[in-house]
Amino acid sequence: MVERRAVPRVEPKRPLLASVFMDQPARILDISSRGAQIELAAALRPSGACDLRIRFAEAEFAARAKVLRCRAWDVGEDDHRGILYRAGLQFDELDPESLACLSSNVLYAEA
Repeated sequence: MVERRAVPRVEPKRPLLASVFMDQPARILDISSRGAQIELAAALRPSGACDLRIRFAEAEFAARAKVLRCRAWDVGEDDHRGILYRAGLQFDELDPESLACLSSNVLYAEA
């Protein structure tokens, strides 16, 4: 399959948790400086906007994003029973601090 993204996404080396709309837990599946694919327990409205936050040990990444797509993906297990959704997000333009935080903690982080 041909890669259509202008910037390739990175799969986090270890589980990377986030929140959408301040209180909805999400898991980052892959991420770049332009967007992310997330998994969460509630559907997001395509073409809608959302806020995504990722807390790191020394900083917090926050971005406004457009929901490009969202679909039911799987049935949760263990501590989460119910449908899990996967959503593709496109970030609005990131400020330099947010981009630096994302780059140092995920995009160019060492193992």
